[in-house]
Amino acid sequence: MEAMTRDTPADQVIEVEEDDDEAYPGAEKAEPVPQVSSYIAIIRIIAVLGMGLCISFGLFIMLIGLKGVIIGIPIILLAIPCYYGMQLAERLAAREEKARSEA
Repeated sequence: MEAMTRDTPADQVIEVEEDDDEAYPGAEKAEPVPQVSSYIAIIRIIAVLGMGLCISFGLFIMLIGLKGVIIGIPIILLAIPCYYGMQLAERLAAREEKARSEA
């Protein structure tokens, strides 16, 4: 492109605007992805890992037998606070997004 503009006089240079809408006429524009803080992302990751590990480890312990069932059920129930941690993170993300849109 530079070679063309160097060799062509200024009155003959034609600038062409590229429009992506013409390339994909039926495509809709994508909505921007809302950004959340890293703290909320970390809470989400920990909550999902906690839920998965509690349930899988609880089920694994339950394979031992009756004593394993007695120990495994409370471990599986530990997934409930992780779920509410995830809900807390979602509320914080919604509150942050609302504050950002009002500003």
